[in-house]
Amino acid sequence: MYRIYQVEYGDTIDSIAKKTNTTSSNIKNINGIDDDENLIVGSLIIVPRESSQVFETYKVKQGDSIYSIARKYNVDPETLLLLNGLDKDQYIHPNQELTVPNPDVVVYVTKAGDTVDAIINNLGIDANTFNKENERIFVMEDQLVVHKKENNR
Repeated sequence: MYRIYQVEYGDTIDSIAKKTNTTSSNIKNINGIDDDENLIVGSLIIVPRESSQVFETYKVKQGDSIYSIARKYNVDPETLLLLNGLDKDQYIHPNQELTVPNPDVVVYVTKAGDTVDAIINNLGIDANTFNKENERIFVMEDQLVVHKKENNR
């Protein structure tokens, strides 16, 4: 789902996004950085492997709330907050870009005490599918788990 990218001389958030086929807002949200000044040559950042298959970017509109956006994308509001590095008390504003799961993806953020069986049951999948799609899950708190649903549309 994700890979490590080493920042090179001359890199900007936009240039890294183009190199890795993702969006600047995804890189900012995943890494908690807000501008190019936070990029240090040689440092490691996380970038999605195939963002177009798992996540998309949603531009906040006037009147939107985390809850209305979460409902629209069929994701738990707490998960949406975690995906975007937001606190429940933070406001969102028009034109702000948020990372949201594609409609054919189910996301789950692990909680303290979760087991593989509990996660599999929550996602509604079998163990083989879980292992294939999430090869590096250690069932630690706040770990993102995804499941790409079959095309039912």
